[in-house]
Amino acid sequence: MKNSLNLFLFALMMITSVSIFGQSKNSIERSVEFLDLGSDSPYSTLRIKVKNTTPTPFIMLSGFVEKENFNGQLFFRTQKDNRKLWSPWMPFPVMTEGKTPNRTVYFGGEINSNTNFIQLKSNQPLPSDFNLRLFFPGHTDENETAHPRGNDADCTCAQPDICGRSCWCPSGDCPIDTTPESTVASHFIVHHSAGQTTSSDFAAVVRSYYDLHTSTNGWDDIGYNWLIDGNGIIYEGRGQGLQGAHFSCMNENTIGICVIGNYENATPTSEAINALQNFIAWGSCEEDIDVQGMDLHPSSTFNLNNISGHLDGNDSPNACSSTVCPGVNLYGLLPSIRDEIAAFPCINDNSSNVNELLENEKIEIFPNPNDGNFQVNFENVEITDIVIYNSIGQKIEKTNANTFTNSFLLNKTLKITTNGLYHLQFHLNDGRVISQKVVVTK
Repeated sequence: MKNSLNLFLFALMMITSVSIFGQSKNSIERSVEFLDLGSDSPYSTLRIKVKNTTPTPFIMLSGFVEKENFNGQLFFRTQKDNRKLWSPWMPFPVMTEGKTPNRTVYFGGEINSNTNFIQLKSNQPLPSDFNLRLFFPGHTDENETAHPRGNDADCTCAQPDICGRSCWCPSGDCPIDTTPESTVASHFIVHHSAGQTTSSDFAAVVRSYYDLHTSTNGWDDIGYNWLIDGNGIIYEGRGQGLQGAHFSCMNENTIGICVIGNYENATPTSEAINALQNFIAWGSCEEDIDVQGMDLHPSSTFNLNNISGHLDGNDSPNACSSTVCPGVNLYGLLPSIRDEIAAFPCINDNSSNVNELLENEKIEIFPNPNDGNFQVNFENVEITDIVIYNSIGQKIEKTNANTFTNSFLLNKTLKITTNGLYHLQFHLNDGRVISQKVVVTK
């Protein structure tokens, strides 16, 4: 009797549809319920009608349940072109690339633009209704292309052409965060987008990531600072100097660059790698970052390569997620990417102009990190002034230091009272300026 009832409910579910509400020009939002069909069947929704009113290259599928760290496994299937055959059940995986307070986010990726119905199932009951979102990014005008950007830096590495926000979102529906946090970058963090991107309309893909990050994740803006597609086009996300949401809750002092694609099972194109190298070459001079260096990243407490992958932060005690990003096939290229950029003529031209200590000279900060009290030891140099800048480039303190001989305690001359990454400039009597970084953790 129970099995007969289950079959009846299942048949009823197949002929009954959930009407969509919350539909706008380019999206559908719906709170859907998972029905318990008994012990022999999973928890499933009714089939959900997809009414697409916008011509689009694909539909982006995502959603969330209002509970953090929910461990339910979800799946979806689709019907298209009014056919009765369903696609196979496909995983609807949890997104683990960042913090999503008070919700567990599921990312299904791109589904066919001709989809008429979608259905979800779960391996366990959900704590609340599921918030489903379908986004129609629309086709991109072929006239929208990347444009040259002004190069205001002293670096001889040219700034690559950029597809800015008005280029990839000409409708103006993707506004920038109105209350951004500034940061001074010490590290480039390389990502992949992980989803199976099959569309060649990459500007539409970027719009769909913006919608995923803001509407589904609940973030203030797209998480990445920059994105790069398979054709080598660079897209402006949050842009330079602004803190993103991409490095497992340790976003301070980073530039997040996402190479669109899934590089666990694909290989990045040469065009994408060239664009990545050209951008980092320019950005390294803009931000004064040694592309072959390794420096302390304060938020993770790790000494990281200045060009690192997202997964390099996995073991940090401050990480809020773990990941394989940027995928084995891109991560394995990072050593050669560092070497290639370091060999750029423009990098070498700039390095000759950098103020450096001579072999017999020393300026040493100890300990580092510290609680704001630390010692500066120096040999064979005459320091005239010390200037401290905070992580957003604001001058916070300056002192005349030429009365000191071989060492001094900084807390007796300059005061650092707040946690963070600081840049110290030591002005020498011969006109050189030596820059060093210090991390304060109270």
